[in-house]
Amino acid sequence: MKSLIGRSFDITVLNEQKKKRTRFVILAIACILVCAAIFYLGFRWFLNRQYESYQVERSIYVKNGNSMSYESYQDGIIRYGRDGVTAVDRKGNSIWSGSYDMANPKADTCGSSVVIADIGGESLYVYKGGGTGTEFTVDFPIVQACISNQGVVAVLVEDSSSNTIALYNPFDKAEALLAEIPTNVEDGYPVALDLSPDGSSVVASYLNVTTGAAQSHVAFYNFTEVGKNANCLVGAHNYKETLISEVQFMGSSDVCLFSEKGFYLWTNMRQPEAVAEKEFEETIQSAFIDEGHVGVLLKKDDLKCNMKLYDTDGNNTLSIDVDAAFTHVQISGDEILFHSAEWCAVYRINGIRKFSKDLTSKISYFFPSDKKNYYFFVQDSKIKIIKLK
Repeated sequence: MKSLIGRSFDITVLNEQKKKRTRFVILAIACILVCAAIFYLGFRWFLNRQYESYQVERSIYVKNGNSMSYESYQDGIIRYGRDGVTAVDRKGNSIWSGSYDMANPKADTCGSSVVIADIGGESLYVYKGGGTGTEFTVDFPIVQACISNQGVVAVLVEDSSSNTIALYNPFDKAEALLAEIPTNVEDGYPVALDLSPDGSSVVASYLNVTTGAAQSHVAFYNFTEVGKNANCLVGAHNYKETLISEVQFMGSSDVCLFSEKGFYLWTNMRQPEAVAEKEFEETIQSAFIDEGHVGVLLKKDDLKCNMKLYDTDGNNTLSIDVDAAFTHVQISGDEILFHSAEWCAVYRINGIRKFSKDLTSKISYFFPSDKKNYYFFVQDSKIKIIKLK
């Protein structure tokens, strides 16, 4: 049996060991917390880093560049003119091209699909990420054309007495025409239309003056079994004393309608229902949209405008003041790009300005790429791939 002195010594040793373990645990936890804090702050700095300049990674000479038009396309851009189209990847390499002869070409893209329509003419070319393109023609002058992911095309044509919205599968020569929707005087004059990414729905805006006062009539069409009625019409709404000048899908189920007063959100293209409407007293200088966001820029004065960002439910997620010097704005992923001929800027959707720069050489377009911090400058005779630094 141990003596009392021996037992006391054991207890003292145990207490010291316990204190050491406690100190070690506390120190370990403190180290973990400090490391986590450093990692968090470093990660936030990385995500919200601001850049002051850029370097040109590659310059590509473009023949007759001032007669070309450009659009974002997958990880790069497309450039097109009267005699053809070329797709360029993020490294500046040409990945496919096609030839045609058009007086007034206009492009629309969705995923890897591209349609080039001769506005005022009767021919269209469709490209699916390569090849020489598939041509098809319509019987009347083209007003507008939209394309879906799989290459289905919605075309608005105008004849002497009415307008028609037609849906085509250009790859099926035997039955290219999928559906045809004639418009009438009661609907009004078509102003804008858009095709859903899955090709199942069309939304169209009409200007109607039959009542004596101008109003917009918006019609929702569905080409699945749900819409198998006389004209595939599944819903409609009139906006009195308002011109719906632009309609755009936000994915396959949501639609945004733009007017000079604000915007209106709808969902469920099988049974369309209004989700939210936002109208503003200030002048809308510009607007932009993607699958998850609607942005409006409200004029404050000659130097500043207020940028507001909304989600698909109409909830305001951001409100900041930005420079009013821009002529173009677009959203790409988690970034909003602004530019004029002599200035460009990039904002993140959390409101932090990533980059702003006065330019020494004029640009016509400013596009993102899918590689972080890489962008395209388009000038009259050059395409420049730049990297922020």
